Amino acid sequence: MLVGAPSASASAAESNCNYIADSSRPTVHPGDNSNAVKQVQCLINYYSNYLAYIDEDGDYGPATADGVYYVQTCNGTTGGADGIVGSSTWSRLYTPKPACAL
Repeated sequence: MLVGAPSASASAAESNCNYIADSSRPTVHPGDNSNAVKQVQCLINYYSNYLAYIDEDGDYGPATADGVYYVQTCNGTTGGADGIVGSSTWSRLYTPKPACAL
């Protein structure tokens, strides 16, 4: 089940997604397993209008990749939909474009 958030912003993320500090935005790659991946999964679940729920298990597998590709494509992130969560993707995870947010 998806759970909506009142607004998509870093301050709102602090209350729902706190696997890592909001200011910590390491590059995340497919195959990674970490708290940063959990943060990505949580931000997709709470702030994007991606329709599938992603388990917040820290494993960057196919389900997480699908969510990341969605965020990257919908928001038009720098570098396109490459599956790598870098600065542009982190920015849009915390502050998605209105058409891409819940």
